[in-house]
Amino acid sequence: MSAAAGAALFGDDAALAAALPGYAARAGQAEMAQAVAQAIDAGSRLVVEAGTGTGKTLAYLLPALASRRKIIVSTATRYLQSQLDDKDVPLAQTVLGRDVHATVLKGRANYLCLHRLNLTEGSGDLYLAPKIRAVREWAARTQTGDLGEFGDLGDGDALWPRITSTTDNCLGQECPLYEQCWVVHARREAQAADLVIVNHYLLFADLTLRESGFGEVLPGADAIVLDEAHRLPDIAGRFFGQALSARQLKDLVRDGLAELDTLGGDMPALKAKLKDVGNAERRFADALGDAPANRSWVELETPERAAARDDLDAALTALKTGLDPVASRSDRLKALTRRAGELAAALTGVSVVDADRISWLEKRGNSWIWHSTPLDVATPFSRAIEAYPGAWIFTSATLAVKNDLDYFCRRLGLADVEQQVLASPFDYERNAMLYAPRAMPAPNTPEFDDAVVAQTLALLESSGGGAFLLCTSYRAVAKYGQALHAAGIDVLTQGSAPRATLLADFRDDDNAVLVATSSFWEGVDVRGQALRLVIIDRLPFASPADPVLAARFTAMKDAGENPFMDYQLPQAIITLKQGVGRLIRDAADRGLLAICDPRLFTARYGGAIRASLPPMPVTREQAVACEFLGSLAPA
Repeated sequence: MSAAAGAALFGDDAALAAALPGYAARAGQAEMAQAVAQAIDAGSRLVVEAGTGTGKTLAYLLPALASRRKIIVSTATRYLQSQLDDKDVPLAQTVLGRDVHATVLKGRANYLCLHRLNLTEGSGDLYLAPKIRAVREWAARTQTGDLGEFGDLGDGDALWPRITSTTDNCLGQECPLYEQCWVVHARREAQAADLVIVNHYLLFADLTLRESGFGEVLPGADAIVLDEAHRLPDIAGRFFGQALSARQLKDLVRDGLAELDTLGGDMPALKAKLKDVGNAERRFADALGDAPANRSWVELETPERAAARDDLDAALTALKTGLDPVASRSDRLKALTRRAGELAAALTGVSVVDADRISWLEKRGNSWIWHSTPLDVATPFSRAIEAYPGAWIFTSATLAVKNDLDYFCRRLGLADVEQQVLASPFDYERNAMLYAPRAMPAPNTPEFDDAVVAQTLALLESSGGGAFLLCTSYRAVAKYGQALHAAGIDVLTQGSAPRATLLADFRDDDNAVLVATSSFWEGVDVRGQALRLVIIDRLPFASPADPVLAARFTAMKDAGENPFMDYQLPQAIITLKQGVGRLIRDAADRGLLAICDPRLFTARYGGAIRASLPPMPVTREQAVACEFLGSLAPA
C-alpha cells in the first residue's frame, strides 16, 4: 500500500466505518489526507490548518503509515505523545489491517538514569531515602525506564533531577552502566521503528545539535509530521538560543563534591574551587534580589550585578583550570571538567548584548535562568530543517489569520510550501453562539474585573455551570476564583490541584466551573454537556513588557514593520482560537462563547479577530445569551 492508497481510504471508507463505530465521512479529512500523501510521495512541505473536528490525526497517520516509509510524528506534549501511541496509532493499524513498529521517544529527563540513582542512593540523604527505595523497586520491574510509569514524581520533585541525566552530566559511553541505559535503549528502539512519536522539545534539541555539528538524537526519516504546530515558533526561540541556570551550577557543585569524596577526599584545593562556584552563584542570586521576574540584562545590569557576574565567571574558569590536570583520574572528573568549561562558555554567551538577540533573565523565587534568545527564528529554523531531507508536514487547528497562513510561515521561514485551510465540519451556526456584552469597561480600568465577574454570574445562573472561565493572567484566575467562591459557587481553580485532577473532576460533574489560564486554553478535550459555556476575559495579547517581545518589536520598527499588526494581533488571534476551540469538540456539542473584552467590537482590528473565529450567531444582549444557555442546561 502507498501513501496515496492510505489517503484513498477516506473515499472508500468501509475500513474506517468498521474500525470506528459511528464514523462519518468528512470532506476536509479526505482533502487533508490527499495533500499529506502528495507531500510524502514528493518529499515536499505542507502547512494545514484543520479546524476542530476535521480528524487531522487520522488524516496524516493513514497516508504516513501506508507509505511504509520512516515517519516521525512530533507533537506538543508528553500527554499527546501517549494519546497517539495508546489510541490513534492502534486505530490506524486496525484500519490498515497490519501492524506497524511504533515507539514513543522522550527527552532524556524522562528516563531513569541507573548510574545517578546509584550515586543518589549512596549519598545518605535520609529525606529522600523512602522514595529512592520505591524507585529502586520499580526499576527492577520496568521495561522502559520511563519515570512517567512510576507515577509518584512531579516535575518539581526534588528527587527527579537526582535520578535523571542531562546533556551536562551524562557520561555517555564512558558510563559504567551504558549498556543498561534506558535512554540508549529508547534511542535504539527508535532507530528500528517505522514510526517514532516525539515531542517538539526533543525535535528541536536534535535540530540544534545538528546545527552545532554534533550527533543526532532522532533517526533519519522520510517524512516528519509536526502536529500542534502553532507552538513551534515560541519553542524555536528557546532552542536556537543559549541558557544558563542556577540549577546547572548547583548540580555541578553537588556532583563534583560527591565525586571528590568518592575518590578519597585528597584534593582539598579542588573542593574549595567547587565551593567557590556555589558561593559565587549565591552572590549573583542575591545581587538580583527582588528584581522583576523577566527583564533584559541591559535593564538589570548594575555595578553590583556585573561584579557578581564577573566573580561567577572567574570561579568557573578557576574550577576548569583546577580540574584539567586531574581529569584523567575518573570518567566523572573528565565529565565535570567538560561541564565547567561549557558552563563558563555559556555564561559568556548569554551575557552578550547585540542587535540579533536579547540577553534576559527569568527569575523563579531565588533561582534564575539567564537566556540569550534570537530575535529571528525563521533563519535558523529554515536552515536547520534542510538537514532533514524529505517531507515536512505542519498541522494544527489554529494556524491561520483570516484564512491566511502567511503569518505562521513567515515566523518559521517556510518558503515553497503547499498551504491548506480546512474549516471545521461542526455546525457552529446551529450549535453555538458568540456573546460580546455591551458597555463593558476597558480592560485596563479598575472596573473591568468586577464587570467580568458580574457577567459570569449571570451566565452561570442560566447555564447551571458546565463552564470554563479562561483568563489571560494568574492574577485574574485568583481574583475571579475568589469572587465566584464568595458568591457561593464551588469553583475549580487552576493551581489548587494537578491539571489532570482538575479535568477529571470537571468531567465527572455536569455543572462544574473551572477558572484557569494558559495551560487550559489548548490541549483540553471535554465533550458533551459537561462543557457548554466558555468565557474569555480579555483578548490574549502578549505583554510588550516581555523582554524578548520588547526587543523583537524594536527590531521590527527599525525594519519598517508594524509590531502590532504584523506580530501581536496575529499571535493573539491564534491564541484566542485555541481558547474558542475548547467549546465545540463533537458534532453533537452545543455551547455559548462569551468574550468580555469590548475591543472585539470597539477596536479597529476587532473585525479581523471576528473574521478568524468559526462562523456563529452573535449577540450583544445578555438576555439573549442567557436564554440560549437556559436551553442547554441539564434537565
